[in-house]
Amino acid sequence: MRIRLLTLGAVLQTVALMPATAAALRPHEAVYDLTLDRSDSDISGAQGRIALQLKQDACEALSLDYRFLVRFQQETETTMTDQRTLSRETVNGDRFEFETRSTIDGAEQETVQGKAENGPGGTHIAYEKPVAREVEIELATFPLHHTAQIIEKAQMGQRIFETRLFDGDNEADKGLTTTALIAPFVEKPADKPSEAVTTQLAGLRSWLIIESYYNKDSDKDGMPIFETRYRLYENGVSDDLKLDFGSYALKGHLSHLSLMDASCPTTR
Repeated sequence: MRIRLLTLGAVLQTVALMPATAAALRPHEAVYDLTLDRSDSDISGAQGRIALQLKQDACEALSLDYRFLVRFQQETETTMTDQRTLSRETVNGDRFEFETRSTIDGAEQETVQGKAENGPGGTHIAYEKPVAREVEIELATFPLHHTAQIIEKAQMGQRIFETRLFDGDNEADKGLTTTALIAPFVEKPADKPSEAVTTQLAGLRSWLIIESYYNKDSDKDGMPIFETRYRLYENGVSDDLKLDFGSYALKGHLSHLSLMDASCPTTR
């Protein structure tokens, strides 16, 4: 099972000073409680968390520590999925370092580690694990810069944003692309976070983001391999998540938020 960094863009899909062409993101720690939203498979229940810490690195880069931990219930068994990602991305979006470790019931499934760099000819990726190899793909945006771009487009009133994305996946040659639909967020009583969270986000604009991911595995009908929707605040914090994997979907709500001090300017 593969969870994309939404934003998080998504949770996406998010922190410090970005270049003038992108929005500023706020360093923060966040925890999201996850439950099963829908299942068309043998999954009968799911409970878990996403925990992330986003920090600025000397105003030159953003460092992300992201963990996705979910227990899935089926008729005859329970499965624990644990994925942890450590990444570092320069604020100008030209370099990206990543390491993702995935386990199921404590048994290691895969480790993906490497570095990527953007240049005039495209994006060069040097994998160290699981196998040392190098890949060249068309110029792609890295995750945190992608989140900042979505915020910038939302602030400009743009409603659709499409781009190529590289998020550390081991199959970069499949050519990941995303389409983000951007709309005003209309808050319902059930969407309102806790008072402690609300206070920290008071006065910030937010949008509803529906983002679809495609690659060479996408079917002929144009269905995405993964879809996420979330509320995205202008400082990069997300809430009201839905992660749709096709045969099942998870929903998540922000249960803890701690905004961190930022020494770099223009961070909200």
